[in-house]
Amino acid sequence: MKSIAVLGSTGSIGTQTLDIVDRFPDKLQVKLLSASKLSDKLLAQIQKYKPEYVYLPKKEDIKGVNLLYGEDGLKEMADLCIDLFVNGIAGINGIKPTYLLLKAGKRLATANKEAVICLGEVVGDRYNGIIPIDSEHSAIFQGLKAGDKKEVKRIILTASGGPFWNRENLDGVSVEEALNHPKWKMGKKVSIDSATMMNKGLEIIEAHYLFGIPYDRIEAVIHPQSYVHGVVEFVDGSMIAHISPTDMRIPIGYALSYPDRWEIYQKTANLWEYGKLEFYQPDEERFPLLKLAKQCGEMGGAYPTVLTVADEMAVEMFLKGRIGFNDIYKVVKGVVEAVDFPPPKTFEDIMEIIKGTKAVFNKVVSVF
Repeated sequence: MKSIAVLGSTGSIGTQTLDIVDRFPDKLQVKLLSASKLSDKLLAQIQKYKPEYVYLPKKEDIKGVNLLYGEDGLKEMADLCIDLFVNGIAGINGIKPTYLLLKAGKRLATANKEAVICLGEVVGDRYNGIIPIDSEHSAIFQGLKAGDKKEVKRIILTASGGPFWNRENLDGVSVEEALNHPKWKMGKKVSIDSATMMNKGLEIIEAHYLFGIPYDRIEAVIHPQSYVHGVVEFVDGSMIAHISPTDMRIPIGYALSYPDRWEIYQKTANLWEYGKLEFYQPDEERFPLLKLAKQCGEMGGAYPTVLTVADEMAVEMFLKGRIGFNDIYKVVKGVVEAVDFPPPKTFEDIMEIIKGTKAVFNKVVSVF
């Protein structure tokens, strides 16, 4: 029996993780649930899974569990004896839990790319134990097992292209249009990042930190069918591609079962049902955030963190109708060009960069 903690249990990754727990009650035991706030959904999860611990940002009245809360609660959580921590927290809120868990040497399965990116300059040497949950990074994680890292020529991350990959004019894109992803069911932030292709830029930076692959050996291609999630090319010309249905339970299940494999997806996939598989080079002129993200990754230092924070804030403003779709790039670029932070050396440095980026963002966005 493997004990797990589910951080962000009421979100998309968290609820799908618990779906797998339901299928394997003899293999998985939920020892801790965590959410950003107390809700009826969380209370229902507590009643169903009966975790020993619950973590919340602030103290609440919950009976029958050991409640951990606040800064001290985060530290207590990181010290718990739990086999696997699943980080499904969205955005930069996942940075501190990730840092504390890595510092404590805990086994971590994560879908929180923002934390991996922001912490990469400081604690990247501890990423070897991470099991990635993003479908693309899970694909690369599995593909790399086909050979030694020194034999890898390049890794290729596939992108669905979101709802606009073949749309010429992106002026006047509405929130509803941007959230209407043709293949994946995801949270709002990831859906918007997919529509701007920032998601793929962030994933390139994340792949660099997770796998220690130089940026000039990481590429992205548009694959509208979304069946091929990642490709590892080796020096002998072999290309190991990971193909699976567009169901996040598959990479989540792999992270939960690793190093074993469980029967997560019961339907047998017939390749002819997939039809034609197409691949296209991304247009960085129509999707400039992809190019900007790669530039920030290559510059390193504070820039990956600045990019991540600025994008999260810009997406939130777009979702609230305060800026347009194309303004997301303009605002993020403006913030990146306005900062000059020294490279971070500690976790505290990262938090100062985040604070400083938010202040710069507010100045830049005030002209929109």
